[in-house]
Amino acid sequence: MKKNLNKNPGMGKIVIIIALVFSLIGGIVGSAITTYKLLPQGESKTTNSDSNITISAKDNMTVASAVAKKSMSSVVGITTKGVQQSFFGQVEVQGVGSGVIVDPKGYILTNAHVVKLNNQVVKDVTVRLNNEEDIQGKTIWADEMIDLAIVKINTDKKLNVASLGDSDALSIGDTAIAIGNPISLQFSQTVTQGIISGLDRYVGAVSGGGYMTGLIQTDASINGGNSGGALLNAEGEVIGINTVKVQSAEGLGFSIPINFIKPIIKQVIETGSYKEMSMGMLTMNVDVASQVLNQKLPVDKGIFVYKVYEGSPAATAGLEAGDIVTRIGKDQVSDNNALKSILYKYQVGDKVEVEYIRQGKKMTAEATFTDYSIENDKEAQKDIREQVRERTAQEEARARRQEELFNRFRQEFGNNF
Repeated sequence: MKKNLNKNPGMGKIVIIIALVFSLIGGIVGSAITTYKLLPQGESKTTNSDSNITISAKDNMTVASAVAKKSMSSVVGITTKGVQQSFFGQVEVQGVGSGVIVDPKGYILTNAHVVKLNNQVVKDVTVRLNNEEDIQGKTIWADEMIDLAIVKINTDKKLNVASLGDSDALSIGDTAIAIGNPISLQFSQTVTQGIISGLDRYVGAVSGGGYMTGLIQTDASINGGNSGGALLNAEGEVIGINTVKVQSAEGLGFSIPINFIKPIIKQVIETGSYKEMSMGMLTMNVDVASQVLNQKLPVDKGIFVYKVYEGSPAATAGLEAGDIVTRIGKDQVSDNNALKSILYKYQVGDKVEVEYIRQGKKMTAEATFTDYSIENDKEAQKDIREQVRERTAQEEARARRQEELFNRFRQEFGNNF
């Protein structure tokens, strides 16, 4: 089947390589799609490294070269392949990104958008190791909301597992080194150096995902294909996973902090999935609530609580229907997407301050996260099913109105419409 799909009369094989960089709403980042004719890749000579290397200022090498020697073999290339209809007919589509080996059993951390093709998460991927060996891998977990995924490969060979650092210990001005596969595997394991330019950055809504908060900003060069690769400190420890860059400016790249990711890695390896904490409340964005209530609310951003479930962290914190949550911990809760992203940071037993507005007054309360699950709350699931039914009915009614309008125009104007 692939043979037929890969060929067009009179044309050579065409491969569309999608530069796997997230596209941010508002023009912050735009995806780059480039069409290439498949060319043989030149030889890329890289040296196997030893993760036990200790980097010292006394070493007769630059920090970047020492970090590369220690960490390069723990960064891999990830390729996805599929078929897409184009002007030329059906063509093979290839996505290229990077990943980081985080466990000796073959678990690889990457971005969710690296394992997506044609707007769907791809289960079967190809992983290229440092020695240029290609191994088939499986996407065992992916969450587009936080743009993270874990791929598993099976191999008898000893893998160089990346050393994970402490992203909470970072300071602006610290050395930052990025390793990845910009543009394509032809430029595999490219090393760029810069500094930590900012911390706790927020880049807004991400197309195909949610809001990305708490990011590390760096001026180390990050390009399409670097996604899922490592951002390292001067000791060669992974401090972040490169995920987005600003297309309209140079030196504005962002990485997901490794401390945010560590509990996710642990839980996915142990259970095959990851479940974020739940506050146990039904909410709507403030702008929507203002329309539903037909009144102006005291804030422009936040989430309006319209139901709190018994026994949930929200209930024990004293939140009530009608409250507007504006902050959880140090993170501003601008809307429901932001809330979901924020909740990934917490584990069972964590305590956090919640800021909310009640009857026009700013208030705070302490919430403690528990193993409460809205999926196991019968009342919550009943409410959610009712919401889905209402939403489906609204969408069906909207579709009927559009069809009726179209038919009226067609009757009025005939074939000229």
